[in-house]
Amino acid sequence: MHFEHSTRRDFMALLGGAALSATPLAAFAQTPAGTKAAELSAKERDLLLHQAKALGAPMAAVGRAIETSREPKFTKKDVLGIFDMSQPSAKKRFYLVDIKSGQVTAHYAAHGRHNGPHAKATKFAGFQKDLDMVPLGPLKTARSQVMDHYKTIVDRYDGTIYRDMIVAVLEGTTAYNSYINHTPPYEWIIHPNWYTTAGYRAKNNGCLGRSLGCITLDPVENNQLISRLQDGALVYVTVGDDPIEQYL
Repeated sequence: MHFEHSTRRDFMALLGGAALSATPLAAFAQTPAGTKAAELSAKERDLLLHQAKALGAPMAAVGRAIETSREPKFTKKDVLGIFDMSQPSAKKRFYLVDIKSGQVTAHYAAHGRHNGPHAKATKFAGFQKDLDMVPLGPLKTARSQVMDHYKTIVDRYDGTIYRDMIVAVLEGTTAYNSYINHTPPYEWIIHPNWYTTAGYRAKNNGCLGRSLGCITLDPVENNQLISRLQDGALVYVTVGDDPIEQYL
């Protein structure tokens, strides 16, 4: 989580609401006419799903994410991201499903410091009250921007400097995660940082560090991923194939 001041505060308002229900993978084939996904052949759809499975993505969650991305609130429908926090941080567990290119790729992403140890997140319930946990469920990206704190990232292990980094603010799109839209001056963002770099991983048994509740990417890949996902795409945060209701 990005914030302007170092002082922490409790977030007392626990918002309720209906959780996202699971949908079958076949929903991908039922995308309404007029969207990019509807133009895909059965072979192209199968290729995307096959790639996601081969990369270790949670397939029931992939189905829910694809179905959710069809909703009108997500204005960018030719790409989506899925962050599976159930996997160890040493694994590439952030999946970019690029419907336009027909490719699925996997990338490193760090979880929040109150989600559990560096090696693997273990805590997910209570995210609505904890500013240092990654919010679950469907999030929507804003336009990319430059934030001074993340513009230049310096790897504290090998000194590599990553310049001209960008970030994207995330918006909660359901009753249970919309609290992130109302916590000024705090903002949940996708951003790079030094604890996700190759240098950090090499010194920490392949593991990543932890964020303050944001989704944190490797600086090498950060700009490419954020540029692709910006402007209204879905980023779906999940715990494997578990229904989100389990953690409310």
